Amino acid sequence: MGHKGLTEKAAALAIAKAAGAKLEAAGFKAVYTREDDTFIPLWDRARAANAKGADIFISLHLNAARAKGAWGSEVFFLSLGKGDDEDVVALENAGAGPAGNGPDTVVASILDDLAQKAFLQDSERLAVAIQGKLNRLARIKERGVKQAPFVVLRGAAMPAILVEVAFISNPKEEAKLKDPLFQAKVAEAITMGVRLYFAETNGAVRRRLVGGPD
Repeated sequence: MGHKGLTEKAAALAIAKAAGAKLEAAGFKAVYTREDDTFIPLWDRARAANAKGADIFISLHLNAARAKGAWGSEVFFLSLGKGDDEDVVALENAGAGPAGNGPDTVVASILDDLAQKAFLQDSERLAVAIQGKLNRLARIKERGVKQAPFVVLRGAAMPAILVEVAFISNPKEEAKLKDPLFQAKVAEAITMGVRLYFAETNGAVRRRLVGGPD
């Protein structure tokens, strides 16, 4: 929660819906992990993307820091080892709990790692494309593209990234995050980054449905 009462869950959902609308207008199909104030366990979010046969997975978050002056955006893709920012990892992975136990879970975990290794390069390309657009269109200080072992990205059988849009702990950025115009700029930046990514890959990064509804 920000100093003025803004909650991450509300701001992230507003930005997600704005981005979804922009993506739909650009010819993409947006599928949400949630559309209301419902908590979806971290492990289940990538699983939902897999079930829908998604081509990319974008997890939207707001950053926080002890220093009120910290500001800017960061875009992460998965690291299967130690990450670049342990504080952010601890914050985002809090409360995730174990994925499960037993031999089936161990095998699934190995397969998840193999799936993500196959998409790491494309995840980095997607992260770079969106970070660049956020910096230019939304006028957010660029803090760079980084890798981190985020639970929410584990198991995504597609290019997957986590976007820390801005710092909710910074009163100035909190005020911006409440502004629909700023939310629209972030949504436009994400959409342009996605379009650039697919243009650079010539639409080759596509995957077939691996389960779930058509």
